[in-house]
Amino acid sequence: MAEVIPFKMVHYNPDRSEDLSNLITPPYDIISPEQQEFFYNSCPHNIIRLVLGKRFANDTADNNRYTRAAITLRNWMRDNVLVRRSKPGFTLYQMDFREPEGERRRLDGLVGLVKVGDYGVGKVLPHEKTYVGPKKDQLELLRACRANFTPIHAMFDDHDEVVMQLYQSLLRTKPEQEVQDSDNIVHRTWNVSDEKTVKEITEFLGDKSLFIADGHHRYETSLAYCNEMENLNVSGPEHPHKYVMAYLTSMSHPGLTILPAHRMLKNIDNSCMAEFSTRLRDHFDIHEMDCDLNDLEKSSHELALKLHQYLDVGGHFGMVVHGENKFFLLSMKNDRTGQPLIAHDLPEALANLDVTILREFILGHVFGLDKENSEDHIEYTPSIFDAVNRTLRGDVQISFILNPTRVDQMRKAAELGQKMPHKSTYFYPKISSGLVLNVF
Repeated sequence: MAEVIPFKMVHYNPDRSEDLSNLITPPYDIISPEQQEFFYNSCPHNIIRLVLGKRFANDTADNNRYTRAAITLRNWMRDNVLVRRSKPGFTLYQMDFREPEGERRRLDGLVGLVKVGDYGVGKVLPHEKTYVGPKKDQLELLRACRANFTPIHAMFDDHDEVVMQLYQSLLRTKPEQEVQDSDNIVHRTWNVSDEKTVKEITEFLGDKSLFIADGHHRYETSLAYCNEMENLNVSGPEHPHKYVMAYLTSMSHPGLTILPAHRMLKNIDNSCMAEFSTRLRDHFDIHEMDCDLNDLEKSSHELALKLHQYLDVGGHFGMVVHGENKFFLLSMKNDRTGQPLIAHDLPEALANLDVTILREFILGHVFGLDKENSEDHIEYTPSIFDAVNRTLRGDVQISFILNPTRVDQMRKAAELGQKMPHKSTYFYPKISSGLVLNVF
């Protein structure tokens, strides 16, 4: 089964007067260029200088965003901007947030180290595919810094709430770190270093499989780095290159929240844009919906409510097209004529998912996009309003609105050894970069 161990966490020095809200960022892969600039200007010790350094025209092999991050990390450790705990343990990490529908929720779990290895039943299981580009970038950063700045998010079975009961009393004490980020999410951490508790947590998780919820690119990057070190004969059972930092939550935690990852298409050939509607009508019923341009938030919410009626029925999508001041609801025809266009080797549980139908049929067949490498044509967002607004103003050509993938669907794909399409899930909220670091 999966191997989970405690570690000597690195964190910002609490004895310094710096405000944590000026030091942390979201994970690197959801930071926009505008946010990157904002974080750079917020504080000279903001974690952005490590997780997503700037590129410059005169960068060289010896002076680039990765080498600068490594130098910055060493300097911050030397100057006690960042400090390391003296005793290994887990970090209890809680997020207090408001989900898009307005409900206030909390999610908590433990940050520890997970031993990396090839994906396989009974160890660490993925549920979606990855892109090459982000992994190359993260591998360069890992080589230079020898550190994990943001945990991956993994889930485990705990219907009896064994792990939650082990740390529940800590949640009633004052957190060691507490900060509200730029999205109004409150992050809190506590140190879990009691030897008995650490042992019980380690033993319980040692009998579990871990399902990656978020951070597939980071996990696969850590595995690639581990393999590099092994090929260089850097050995030893406890060597840190064998592990990746992970945020571990119960799969049945009431605060677990998955948002959809809506697809926004760009750089689509004009001839394809002119013909796509005809191709869609062969296999989908298309219904028009009004869009109030003076209140896009309300209209977007109404589209989401309409789509939510089909949460348990695959093949229903919202669609927004630049130049069309209205919404469209796509419903796959009852004869499922588009089904034969979906890869025949996919199990039924995967073939009927919205993300699969969208990728295989609409993006692949209708628009002719490469199923594995379409980074230049697709952007993702969990916000319907963002997708609608960007499409109507022409930042992108067309957007497809999806219902969220459910946890049980994600788990089924993982257990079958199948990977869902890229960005099939958007777990919310994202654990921050900067509160818990693994530096080795």
